[in-house]
Amino acid sequence: MAVQARRVRDAKVFRRLEQSYLLQAEHSTGELERDGLLNLARSFGYAAEQIERRALVSKTLVICALAALVLFAVLYIP
Repeated sequence: MAVQARRVRDAKVFRRLEQSYLLQAEHSTGELERDGLLNLARSFGYAAEQIERRALVSKTLVICALAALVLFAVLYIP
């Protein structure tokens, strides 16, 4: 569970960074600066998506393992 909480926290940090860089890009004056900030924002968004996806896969695997244990207990233990 500690790993799950850390992943959620990391994803939130990356989402905040993404929003921060999008806001900075919105207020930037130079085109090159804006492109660089948007690129960074996209990278942070991608990282957050990957972290969220991994957290979801881990959660799904835990649920499936628990369901398998329950089925085993119900069907095979008299």
